[in-house]
Amino acid sequence: MKKLLFYCLILSLASSSCLPQEDDLVVMGLKPVYMNGDWKAITSMSPQPLQNLGKFYYKDEMIFVSETRQGIHIIDNTNPENPQNVKFIAIPGVLDIAIKNNILYADNFTDLVALNIADLENIEVVNRVENLYPEHQNYYPANFEGYFECVDPEKGVVIGWEEVELRNPQCRR
Repeated sequence: MKKLLFYCLILSLASSSCLPQEDDLVVMGLKPVYMNGDWKAITSMSPQPLQNLGKFYYKDEMIFVSETRQGIHIIDNTNPENPQNVKFIAIPGVLDIAIKNNILYADNFTDLVALNIADLENIEVVNRVENLYPEHQNYYPANFEGYFECVDPEKGVVIGWEEVELRNPQCRR
């Protein structure tokens, strides 16, 4: 009987070493997508397709609509029957906008920027308040529970998350 118990113990130890260990964890989770280039660069460009719209503001027959985390669409509404998408201001990380007089205020990830929009052909940054919104650093995927790859601030700012197979992820919510 003792021999049988001894063999069962040896067999169970041997077979348990074949089970996946914590350092062999492979799961589906989220991986941060980092922005390439300078996230503080704000540029005026040709109209872009309207896709993931956020806040909007109406001023002087112009409609300013945020494209979530991408920039601001400028739509000429002089003729409400035929509004024209005339310009796009690329502002990485934008979620919210406001306008007072000829100054458009927008968040640029963690910063607040003020743009002079008096001349839509020559939009310029007139002020920047750095690190006003540190919570916009996007260290965690929003509305997500599960494993994810930890954010590495040295790689830049996170502009999104993608589902991938993760090996031994260190972060979980």
